[in-house]
Amino acid sequence: MAKINKEWMEKWAKKVNEDKVLKVIGRFFTANFVIGVDDKDYLIKVRDGKIEMITDEITTNMMGWQFALRAPAESWNKFTEKVPPPMYNDIWAMAHPLHGKLKIEGDTKIFWQNLRALFWMFDIMRQV
Repeated sequence: MAKINKEWMEKWAKKVNEDKVLKVIGRFFTANFVIGVDDKDYLIKVRDGKIEMITDEITTNMMGWQFALRAPAESWNKFTEKVPPPMYNDIWAMAHPLHGKLKIEGDTKIFWQNLRALFWMFDIMRQV
């Protein structure tokens, strides 16, 4: 069972938007990206390091996304633990070819350009 759902994502977004460090390191982070949990996609719109919108009801008239991070719910659940187990402690461990639980798709240039802010956002997931 996935603990990550729309309500959880909204709590995460609130914590992200209240974070003082992210206001500095994320000030140039503007992108639309997807967090995929099993077969459910969440579109996240970030503007200047703040999450403006999260939706799980993606329609064709919405602007596209630049990159997606998709993993099974079990992997996201472990990743978001206060102290995650080995191979779930960061995105690279989850995406490692020997583990292969996370897939990174799309325009990876945007992903790389905003890596520090994105990783900070993901660390905040452990506070929800």
